[in-house]
Amino acid sequence: MKIIKAAMAVIGLLSLSACAQTVISLPPYTPTGTQELAGGVNVQEFKYTPKSGVAPNVIHNTAAGQLKLTEPVSSYITNAVKREFRQAGLSIKADNRCSLQGEINDLTIDDLGFSATYLSDFRYVLWDENKKTLLDNVYKVKFDTTKFVVAEVIFANINKVISSNIEELMSDKAFQKAITTSCGTT
Repeated sequence: MKIIKAAMAVIGLLSLSACAQTVISLPPYTPTGTQELAGGVNVQEFKYTPKSGVAPNVIHNTAAGQLKLTEPVSSYITNAVKREFRQAGLSIKADNRCSLQGEINDLTIDDLGFSATYLSDFRYVLWDENKKTLLDNVYKVKFDTTKFVVAEVIFANINKVISSNIEELMSDKAFQKAITTSCGTT
């Protein structure tokens, strides 16, 4: 009986360690916004300080396994912002009069329980050519979904938590006003 219990314990530990080694690679970001904006913004590389023990190219999640990107999270988010801006009609050339810098405060999937909570917390700072701050805001997006879904649904939810955060910025009247009045293309 002790041998069976010991064998079951070993099998259980091996199962858990196998989950911890699971790596899922996220496909490229797909823009989803419907905003139409005019102007130009030079999007700087976002800053990201991952949580302790999390690699710079891994999205933090609380359950076993990893959601690994083919690039650092900071680059993935920077490129997502650029794609959303370009789709909205904004120029993203380096010589634009305004620049946007961002910080990824949090990008987490909390999936320890029976549901998964997706959270994005990004800070955006927009300034003009004279380094005058036009906007300095933090936007947080959070939503819950069922946990046990196929990988494609997880990918779509990650895309949604990122795109919804960028949409918060782009639909902010202060951002729209700054883009219109101070960030015309050169």
